[in-house]
Amino acid sequence: TRDLMLGSVGNDVRELQILLIGKKTGPQAALLEANGATHYFGVLTQAALAEYQIAHSIVPASGYFGPVTRAHFNILQ
Repeated sequence: TRDLMLGSVGNDVRELQILLIGKKTGPQAALLEANGATHYFGVLTQAALAEYQIAHSIVPASGYFGPVTRAHFNILQ
């Protein structure tokens, strides 16, 4: 329900990480999987999210979890 970006911490970050790991979009998701879901939105999460955004034509593909990306994920659920 909130925007997530570098430095964000919490269960919602962990849930996003688990989702990105499960989608296996590419090498950045694999690196995130190797690191695990940490509750911390760092550069690995940002890169995996940007990779996912590119793969699903979400613009901008910045690795920022804001209204556009959140709406995309809400549709999936």
